[in-house]
Amino acid sequence: MINQHKNGQKLIGELQVILNELERFASTVDQYVITSSTDLEGNITSVSEAFSNISGYQEEELIGKKHDILKHPDVDEEVYATLWKTISSGDTWHGELHNLNKSGHSYWVDATIEPSINEKAEMVGYIAIQQDITDKKRIEELTITDDLTGVYNRRHFDQSLRREMDRARRTKQYLCMLMIDADNFKKYNDTYGHQAGDWVLKGIAKQMKSTFKRAGDMSFRLGGEEFAVLFHVEEKALAIKISNLFREGIFDNNIEHSRNTPHQRLTISGGLMILEPNKVYIEEEIYKYADEALYRAKNNGRNRIEIHQEGEVEFF
Repeated sequence: MINQHKNGQKLIGELQVILNELERFASTVDQYVITSSTDLEGNITSVSEAFSNISGYQEEELIGKKHDILKHPDVDEEVYATLWKTISSGDTWHGELHNLNKSGHSYWVDATIEPSINEKAEMVGYIAIQQDITDKKRIEELTITDDLTGVYNRRHFDQSLRREMDRARRTKQYLCMLMIDADNFKKYNDTYGHQAGDWVLKGIAKQMKSTFKRAGDMSFRLGGEEFAVLFHVEEKALAIKISNLFREGIFDNNIEHSRNTPHQRLTISGGLMILEPNKVYIEEEIYKYADEALYRAKNNGRNRIEIHQEGEVEFF
């Protein structure tokens, strides 16, 4: 009996050690692993301490809410549509998400979201495990950003055009490419100096960001005083309207440019190409035709947007 009692005490002690280890492990996971769970409707049912820390919200502020409380306004709706279609069908979704914390600061996570299954093999919700990749994304951003203006660079334009063409085809929207050039920019530099010229380029980029600010709009500096925008619309008339709003915004800034006759202020010219979602285009031709429309704008008096006519486009 004494030996049995000792063995029992020893077993209890060993179990307590295991329980303590499991508790420490669970505490470590809670503190350092960004996890959350939701019901089938996407309402949050639990979050880890790490989730609260990165989001800036206390657990009680998150319970019952949906994850879109964290959604960055730049995130395309298609990302979440694909996410929900994947997990609601019982599959696992993996990808990068751009979020905003409670203070309004952005952060990035690499997320894996999968269905939560009960003992009856029924899907009862979803579990998400995330990794903070904000620093990685910031480094990536530096490689695709123009140093002077802060918009995307030519390298990223080349990477983005095909992807945006594919997206427009999936969403049945028009993809628009607006090529932009500052009028008589060399004369501006010669008159006011290169430092003033850099200030003008920054101003053009700022106006681009102010005008083309919807999720999915992308602004680029292609080189020198040449810029471009890729954006999506459901109606062609809207593409023309937005492009002219940008042109008018530059004009209304009333930046002196004495050698840009007849306006004597800074103006831009633009070439707009609107791609049909049900047609296939050669990428190099898109650039070519937008560029040709831009130079028609220059030749027709500047401070205007010229549109490439669809009948001129070659398909294959």
